[in-house]
Amino acid sequence: MKAGSQLAEAVGRLLLVGFEGRDWAEVEDLLTAVRPAGLIFFARNYPEDGGPAALRQLIDQARGLSETLSSRPLLVAIDHEGGPVQRLPAPYTRLPAARASRDLEEAGRLAETGARELAATGFNFNLSPVLDVPDGPEAFIGERGFSEDPALVAAWAKVLLAAYGRAGILGAAKHFPGLGPARLDPHLELPVIDAPAERLSRVDLKPYRELLSELPAVMTSHALYPALDPGCPATLSPTLVGILKREMGFGGALLTDDLEMGALVRNYDLGEAAVSAVTAGHDLALVCRHRANIEKVRQALAEAIRGGLLTENRLADAFRRTETLTARLTAIAVPGEIRAGWFKTLISQSQTE
Repeated sequence: MKAGSQLAEAVGRLLLVGFEGRDWAEVEDLLTAVRPAGLIFFARNYPEDGGPAALRQLIDQARGLSETLSSRPLLVAIDHEGGPVQRLPAPYTRLPAARASRDLEEAGRLAETGARELAATGFNFNLSPVLDVPDGPEAFIGERGFSEDPALVAAWAKVLLAAYGRAGILGAAKHFPGLGPARLDPHLELPVIDAPAERLSRVDLKPYRELLSELPAVMTSHALYPALDPGCPATLSPTLVGILKREMGFGGALLTDDLEMGALVRNYDLGEAAVSAVTAGHDLALVCRHRANIEKVRQALAEAIRGGLLTENRLADAFRRTETLTARLTAIAVPGEIRAGWFKTLISQSQTE
């Protein structure tokens, strides 16, 4: 791997990053310096004064600059599950939590409405659905988990993925191999899931097996699974990544959860964790907020590439999988005039609030 711009480009292609505020200057600087594969948006990035129109303008500018700099489509991501995890306020349709969605036809209709609103605003990547199978009422995942029956989880997720696709949105299933038995919140600390391998295979992996060919992307969990790999959490585990990519034959893109979450930063060096995650087989590393942490991760990945720890074969596989992901956007693209109509409806709703 050559030094300079080629190395910076390679590192950027491994990253999906967030930012602090709402200003174009911050986004422009981030895209120019980092050249990431994608941006992820949160509630803090929503321009309250300008609403959906200002958000779409920001996204349009970001997509245009990214394609000028790299000739690659920019992944524009958001967590839009519904219930407790929905970043955009009214006039965006408030979606129910997964556990509240008992009618699959109604769930698909609402998911498509939400996806249309995302697509009209410029998003193309929704980090949903949640495939975690809750293990009792104390499960951390709570109402974000659809059912304690993995077959029903798979049926519901299949409906949502199809609804996203009809609106031109890619989905990402999470959190492999399953946070259903977790009691601790990985945003704060590292869950240790002591479920036996038989439970994990029979219950938690079942939705992934049933949906494997339909999943554009999968996100792993920041949790430790001693029955499968006692040494490190799924984010850093070649063994757990190998179950998905080699044993199950998953051909899509594999994402980490946010590397800034407490489960990792309280137990691992951020840069080393990013390198371990990509070396283990993740194709995109998420750093969702702080620019200083993005720079730490960039430096660590660059050093790993220069030193040969991240091999040409691993990089080629990661880039191929991300390119396959963005190619799917072309396959499910919705005509611009239809999206314009969706956006007009969204704007009219905001004016009647």
